[in-house]
Amino acid sequence: MQKVVILGAGGLARETALVFDHCNQVNPKWEVLGYVDEDPDHHGKVLSGRPVLGDFKWFEQVDRSSVRVITAVGSPVVRKKLVNRAKEKGLAFCSVVHPNVIMSRFIEMGEGVVITAGNILTVDIRLGNYVFLNLDCTVGHDTIIEAYCNVAPGAHISGNVYMGEGVDLGTGAVVLQGKRIGAWSIIGAGAVVTTDVPERVTAVGIPARAIKSHPPAE
Repeated sequence: MQKVVILGAGGLARETALVFDHCNQVNPKWEVLGYVDEDPDHHGKVLSGRPVLGDFKWFEQVDRSSVRVITAVGSPVVRKKLVNRAKEKGLAFCSVVHPNVIMSRFIEMGEGVVITAGNILTVDIRLGNYVFLNLDCTVGHDTIIEAYCNVAPGAHISGNVYMGEGVDLGTGAVVLQGKRIGAWSIIGAGAVVTTDVPERVTAVGIPARAIKSHPPAE
């Protein structure tokens, strides 16, 4: 069994643990040890049956070569920070795909990817490192989703879409065929992207319109 530690201890982390549990029902492979989280209020708690082990210092007392980690926070900015902390400690990442996901063999997937239940991915799709696809999303042909992107539940991404690094696509959002979303932009819940979206903006509405800009991720 491959030992795994989940980085984060919020609701998304508990849902990610559930993905591992469902995978084990089909092919026993993973031993999820618990969660690592920087919030001391979480330390010592048991969440959905698994302990919060502590903060990143916990890794100093174990054989790091025997453990894999995975990030499970919604914010792409925070996810990137966690990835950098993990890399500083020499930790290796795993990926996990829920067993009911429908996807072709023509998917290129980076490290640290999470694909939860109900997703459908067609053909010739590229998922960058540390992408998180939440519940019941669809991803069309020839789409590229770069590193750290977060796709919230029920989002639908048409074919030939490009999502730059760190895009946060809201619940129920729709991206039409061939559109581009610039790096580190946020697309609001229920928005419909009908034209290209520039980098580092928040866009909302039908059709989606940029309402503010924000600084790049550190």
